Amino acid sequence: MEDINRKQERRALNEELLWEHWYDAKSIISQFNKYGGGPEDEESECYSYLDDIEELAKKGEISTEAKFEFMDELFEEYNIGNSGFEDKMMDICFTLCKTKEEWQYLVKKLDERPTEWRRDLIMDIQKKHLKDNDAYLKMRKEDLHYGMDYWDLAEFYIQKGERKKAVEIAEEGLLKGDGRLTELFEFLSDHYAKSRDLANLERVVQYAIKKKSDEKEMLDRLFEYYKAENDYENAKRVLLKAFEYVKAAGYIPEVRSYAHYNKMKQFMVEADWKDIEPKIIQEVRGKDLEDYIRICLDKNMKKEVVNILLNPPKKRPGIGFVFEKEYNFDEFAKRLKEEFPEDIIEYYWQKAYSNIQNGNRGTYRTAARYLGMVKHIYIDILNEESRWEQRFSNLKVEFKKRPALLEELREL
Repeated sequence: MEDINRKQERRALNEELLWEHWYDAKSIISQFNKYGGGPEDEESECYSYLDDIEELAKKGEISTEAKFEFMDELFEEYNIGNSGFEDKMMDICFTLCKTKEEWQYLVKKLDERPTEWRRDLIMDIQKKHLKDNDAYLKMRKEDLHYGMDYWDLAEFYIQKGERKKAVEIAEEGLLKGDGRLTELFEFLSDHYAKSRDLANLERVVQYAIKKKSDEKEMLDRLFEYYKAENDYENAKRVLLKAFEYVKAAGYIPEVRSYAHYNKMKQFMVEADWKDIEPKIIQEVRGKDLEDYIRICLDKNMKKEVVNILLNPPKKRPGIGFVFEKEYNFDEFAKRLKEEFPEDIIEYYWQKAYSNIQNGNRGTYRTAARYLGMVKHIYIDILNEESRWEQRFSNLKVEFKKRPALLEELREL
């Protein structure tokens, strides 16, 4: 009886805290719903209250009746959908639900105002928490539009051990699914590779190329298959084809020209590489100047690198929604400063000067950083402090009418 009483006391305390935190959070959420947002300090405060509620939910010592009442209250704000706290509120609901009855109640609340997102949440609950396969399949088969919808269904069949059915759904998804197809391509390529079904593996890869979706990734997978099979000629063919899809100045190391260049270099026999390398290097130069420089440094073509650093293209093509931006070769300048100090001084000086002209506090600060590098080379590498002092003095005279700049340079 004592244990039961203590448990009831803890439950009562948790429920009291739940409502206390909720009413504190609700006052902010209501205002955010009304105006579509609010001050950052109030946003942080509200998230703190919601975090406290989530911690209480994790403990599980809240009655089902209190959970139902709480979800009723929460959904009044959630349904408005203008506060920005919707994801956090739904996370709390998913943390609260522990029993079949509680999950069913959450499904009921979500289904009161059907949307595509809510249908996805309901299907997730049916599949993972209620284990109601019939209800999940009925909804899922009625809602197959995107590639990820087909993958969700294929994954269901994989987990059920019905791999043949999963393959059928994935193949259908490639033909009919909109948007992201990555998971479908990966699953099918793995399946056909493990089955040693080369015809279908090649077909899936060619379809990726046709759809302009995951071309590089799929060609890499095909290369690994041929490599494992010791089929050198086909592996080489695919490797060269993959190079066409290397993204210029990509952000992911695996798709950079330099990474793929080294991959080809390591795989190909010497005679083939000797014949192919010059063309590859020229293509890299046109696609990705930074990676071209990396190749030059590997091949000890340092004078070529210095020439690029001192005479860089003014702009490079943008990436995606980023428009034009300047090249930044600082990492290469740092590597060459000991061997080519005079040239790297000029590189840093150009960078400093370009940041001074039409500058502001921010660019003046950047210029000061580059001038600090110039000073380091003059004094610590060349042992010519007088040359630094003279050149620095001339620069300050040239820009004597810019007090903000001179202030940023005062530590030099």
